Amino acid sequence: MSDQLTWRPVEPGDESAIADLINAHSLAVVGTRRALIDADGDLRTARYIPGAAEQQVVLSPHGDLIAHTYLISRPPHNVVEFGLTLHPDFQQPPTGDALLNEMERAARQLVALAPPGVRVVLQTTVLADDAFRRERLTDHGFHQAREWVHLALALEDAPVVELTDGVTIRAMDQRVDWPAVGAVMDAAFADHWGEMRPELRTLMEEDEAEEEDDAAEEEEIEDDPYSNSLGLCFVAEAAGAIIGACLCNARTVEWADAGKLGSLSVLRAYRRTGVGRALTAAALAEFHRRGISRIITDTDNASFTGANRLYLRLGFRPYRYEHVYEKELRPGTEWRVLSAAEVAP
Repeated sequence: MSDQLTWRPVEPGDESAIADLINAHSLAVVGTRRALIDADGDLRTARYIPGAAEQQVVLSPHGDLIAHTYLISRPPHNVVEFGLTLHPDFQQPPTGDALLNEMERAARQLVALAPPGVRVVLQTTVLADDAFRRERLTDHGFHQAREWVHLALALEDAPVVELTDGVTIRAMDQRVDWPAVGAVMDAAFADHWGEMRPELRTLMEEDEAEEEDDAAEEEEIEDDPYSNSLGLCFVAEAAGAIIGACLCNARTVEWADAGKLGSLSVLRAYRRTGVGRALTAAALAEFHRRGISRIITDTDNASFTGANRLYLRLGFRPYRYEHVYEKELRPGTEWRVLSAAEVAP
């Protein structure tokens, strides 16, 4: 089967065909569209595709676009991530197996990029409702490593923002706050499943030094309704420093009338003090002011930081699950945090 399929890199002009493919698959699996072409002609997908990923499309012997894939390995290259969407009309085991075999072959070529002696895994995320793909992954030696939960809230009233002593909440200034917010996110997410062990995190950074461009700070920030929307991102400050952030989107790909509560990060020293709840309340209050009453979010269903429990207390309820599948490509020392016991108290 594999020798009957044609693989080629994604090219300009493929966007609409890829969106149609993703939507055909998602409509068959969960009953909603999970891709669109925005006003600028760019492809937007409900599942984030890293910009640096190698994307390809797969054509049938008759020239039909039957699949879209991406593959990426970030430093220190101990996790090779891939995505694979197969059109429902072509969901036969031989085709699915041929695509998975090719993704694994390409991933194995990247194993040597990881430091010697380090365990390397191939990882993908699949909708829990996608029985065909889950079966194919299991047959290919993958196992479910984690569960991601998607939650929704019907927002009726603006919540009260209750501030912790010494902490203030304000809208993020995206012209100047990104360095501090990025540092907070890096520190906060170090406690999450699958992240690098703290003593090894510096190895994730690229060797190339980044030059600061002061002029860029003066450029006007364009509003993106689908990512970190202006006026919908908030920071928490204490003693003059940013100690938490909540980044939100005014629109979602899947539902035009919904907003998304995105990344919520709070430094460890300020957790369980009400900072996360206050940041979330500030974001929900702004959604309410804008007349957006359906709010979605997603998180690790067994979060070490308790984010899933916070959302449930705020009234969010699960509506969908995704599963993270992994397959070992090379045995060795595990560099990632995989259990709560490995997180420093």
